[in-house]
Amino acid sequence: MKKKKQVIDYLFVGLGASNCLLILELEKMGLLDKKQITIIEPEKKNKKDKTYCFWATSDDVEKIIPKDFIYKEWNQVILNGKTQNLDSLRYYHVSSLTLYEKALNVAKKYHAQIISNTLEQSKSSHQITFNGETYEPKFSFDSRPPIIKQTKRHFYINQSFVGWQIQTNVDTFNPQSFTMMDFEIPQDNATQFVYVLPFDTKNALVEVTRFGEEVMSLDHGERLLKNYLKDYSDYQVLDIEKGCIPMTDAVIPSENHPNVRHMGSRAGHIKPSTGYAFKSMSLDATAIASQIASGKKTLDGSSVQVRNNRFAFYDSLLLRILSEEPDLGKPIFKRLFHKIRASNILHFLDEESKFNEEINIFYSLQWGPFIKAAIKQVGSQSSAFTKALLPLILSLLFIILNSINLTYIIDSILLIGLLFIGIPHGAVDHLLETNQYNQSISFKFIGLYLAQGALIVLLWYINPIIALLVFLSYSIYHFAQADFKEWKLNSKISWIWGILFFTGILFSHPIELNEILNQLSVIELPQISGLVSSNLWNEIAFSCIGIGVVMGIFLRSKAMITLGLFLLLSTQLSLIHAFGTYFIFNHSLLGWNHLKDHFKVNSIQLWKKAALFSFGAYALFFVLYWVLNNDFGNHVGTFFIYLSAISFPHVIRMNKFYNYFKV
Repeated sequence: MKKKKQVIDYLFVGLGASNCLLILELEKMGLLDKKQITIIEPEKKNKKDKTYCFWATSDDVEKIIPKDFIYKEWNQVILNGKTQNLDSLRYYHVSSLTLYEKALNVAKKYHAQIISNTLEQSKSSHQITFNGETYEPKFSFDSRPPIIKQTKRHFYINQSFVGWQIQTNVDTFNPQSFTMMDFEIPQDNATQFVYVLPFDTKNALVEVTRFGEEVMSLDHGERLLKNYLKDYSDYQVLDIEKGCIPMTDAVIPSENHPNVRHMGSRAGHIKPSTGYAFKSMSLDATAIASQIASGKKTLDGSSVQVRNNRFAFYDSLLLRILSEEPDLGKPIFKRLFHKIRASNILHFLDEESKFNEEINIFYSLQWGPFIKAAIKQVGSQSSAFTKALLPLILSLLFIILNSINLTYIIDSILLIGLLFIGIPHGAVDHLLETNQYNQSISFKFIGLYLAQGALIVLLWYINPIIALLVFLSYSIYHFAQADFKEWKLNSKISWIWGILFFTGILFSHPIELNEILNQLSVIELPQISGLVSSNLWNEIAFSCIGIGVVMGIFLRSKAMITLGLFLLLSTQLSLIHAFGTYFIFNHSLLGWNHLKDHFKVNSIQLWKKAALFSFGAYALFFVLYWVLNNDFGNHVGTFFIYLSAISFPHVIRMNKFYNYFKV
């Protein structure tokens, strides 16, 4: 019998904080009237099982939650045993039971169907089947915990906790001050602290928390609590709270259906370094309700689901330290609380601090662990931005080496890069002819390859100026094509970046460029004064570099901006060092990685495939160097022609490769 399909307006998968906040916000905006609502929640939600806290100014708090939801607020915090005022901020507590009751009352008011039984999942991920009927929602809000694939590039630790709400017989607590992190407990090869929220002079939530891979057991947590409270007067435990919050910088999967909107931890609202989420979830609920009110049929994803700003980098640094060196957690936090005011720390955790304030925070901390973590973090990431950092860092190193007359080290680094990356990346062109990794080398391929190279040599013989323009044209196209593929930008405008790059790097070295042009029998650049300097070509070069940086800002490409800064620094290097750094450690390295990704092989496997042509290129290069010996510098033009000849057939095949390569 064919099951019926019923279209409903809203499906809430789970009734945690995020969906409760959304239900309340939809009701506030009048978006639940005459709507069919279904809620899937296997638990009764009739008891307090979580403690939600956040900080805000008294003016902003009602943007987050109505005042009557707040159970308690504090204007002081105890850190390292000392009490501090929170200035304009207040720390607020909301009981999960209050949130559940308010949301359930709204659901009851609008006759929402609440399903607590086990459900049969339909083929379509946004549909559910219950009692023989299939429900297809216009909007589905999924608050289930995310399924996160852990990788070596990301960190995943648990914030596990065990808390007691206690009642003492005598006045014990200052209800105006809460204890955020008291580290004076055993650390147990993790980062552990106690959190105290006093509700009045005799009543408080005392909670022990662990940042670590191993989840704290109830027995272990209660032993720590008993020891922490050993000097307190007689007390009784009114309630027990236990839970675990994931702390990770891993990428959280996006929605795979336009009708589905992820919520809560599934939408990335748990801040990786702290576990706080309530304020972020509340603001997200407001954003969703506003979109629905405006008539949007497909909702925008969570603004924090894909985090790639500097605060995400800071979070990753702390997670790396807490994962790899958990014994450093306590001294790092204690120094932070000693050096920086609590209100400034909270602004930083809200990601509202300014860069100079963040520098002050990191300056106050232990430098060693964070520098070590930063180096590891940059090295472990494979984003376009981090890849573009390599030529920038090398240019800085080369400028230093050049200033102390150690240019032979620069030459050695470039030579090694050329042997292991630069030449091999162009020595697997036979694989690109048919897009087959196991393609054998044929005489037909070799003949065609040599013929295409010979065509360029012939063009140099006939007309050097046209040959130079042709060489620059396909080089501009090829280099920009590789960059834009890596940066995932529109390739139709890549030629603009290519022209800016080549103009910037060549015209910023006019003397060396003229030496090459002279050897190529091409007219040299005339000496022309600029508007503000004695050299027009330098002014054109710097203008192009500046436009390239602006282009990167406009396209929101940190990698393009970084390479623009590299070009600026490269003006302090020789032309061969500047171009060699870009060619080997940006262009060739990107191409090499693209080839590995496409054919799903590692470097050793690809080197083996490149071996025949690589060794042929090595042999030709060393023969040329041996023949010319000390006169090599006077034959750069010959080498330039040789380079253009072997580049042309390579560009043809890489263009073919990039038409089917997916970054």
